[in-house]
Amino acid sequence: MRGGPRFIREAIARAKRPPLPLLRPSAEPHGIERVVFVCGLHRSGTTILEQQLHARYDLSALRAPVPENEGQFLQDVYPAAMVHGGVGRFAFSPQMHPLPPGPEEANSARERLLSCWSSWRVGDSPVLLEKSPPNLTKIAWLRTVFPGAAFILLARDPRAVAGATAKWRDASHTDLVYHWHVAYDAALDAIDQNDSIVLRYEDMVDDPDTVLTHIGSALGLPPRKHELQLEDRFATLSNQNAGYLNGLQPRCYGRGAWDRLGYEL
Repeated sequence: MRGGPRFIREAIARAKRPPLPLLRPSAEPHGIERVVFVCGLHRSGTTILEQQLHARYDLSALRAPVPENEGQFLQDVYPAAMVHGGVGRFAFSPQMHPLPPGPEEANSARERLLSCWSSWRVGDSPVLLEKSPPNLTKIAWLRTVFPGAAFILLARDPRAVAGATAKWRDASHTDLVYHWHVAYDAALDAIDQNDSIVLRYEDMVDDPDTVLTHIGSALGLPPRKHELQLEDRFATLSNQNAGYLNGLQPRCYGRGAWDRLGYEL
C-alpha cells in the first residue's frame, strides 16, 4: 500500500503492534440488545450512510480515534481487514470468510465484542450501529454471533470503487474490480430477506430521504426527536462516480456480482 491518507498508514501501523492500543473491554453491563451492521467495501459510501442513520434515528454508535470509527479496530475477536491485505485485497483471504461458529463460541464472541465496543459507544439506545468493511464477508458469522442482527448491504459501481481505492493499493484496475466481485458475491450469497437490506450508493445519493426512510421503516428504527448535526462532509450527498468513470477505456468485464446488483459493466 502506498501514498494513502495518513489515517490508513496509521491504522496499518497500529495493526502491527500487539496488543491493540484501543482495546478497552468494559466490565460494565453493555445494555445492547441488537446490532445493525453496515456492510460495504471501502469508498462505497458506508461512512456517509452510518453517519446519516445515526443522525436521523435513535441509535447508539461507535466513536473512537480510529479510521471512520470502525469497530474492526476496537476488538480482538476477528482480524481487521488490513491484517489480510487491506483495501482492495482482504476479500481474497479465506480467513476473512469465517464459517458460522457453534453456540459456545458464538456466545463468547458476542460478549467479548460487545464488551470491547461498549467502551467506545455513544448514546444509550439498545440498538448499536456498527460499520466496518470486513462485515461484508462475514455476514453469516455475524448473524450467528448476534441473533436478531440486521444487515445493510451498500454497493457502489465497482469501476468507481476501483478508481477511488487505486491510490491506496498497488493493484491494477481489473484486480480491484475483481476484488469487488469476490466481496459482494460472498455477501449476496449470505444475505437473508428477513434481516437484510440491499441498496446502491447511486440510489442513496440521488434520493437520500427516500432511502433512509425505507431503512428506518424496514428495520423498525425509532426516529430522533431532534436530528443530530452532521459534519459538512456527511451532510450533503452527491454522486461522485463521474470523476472515476470518465476516461476509462472500454472493456468487457464479463459476468460478476455486479449483474446481481444491476450494474452494467
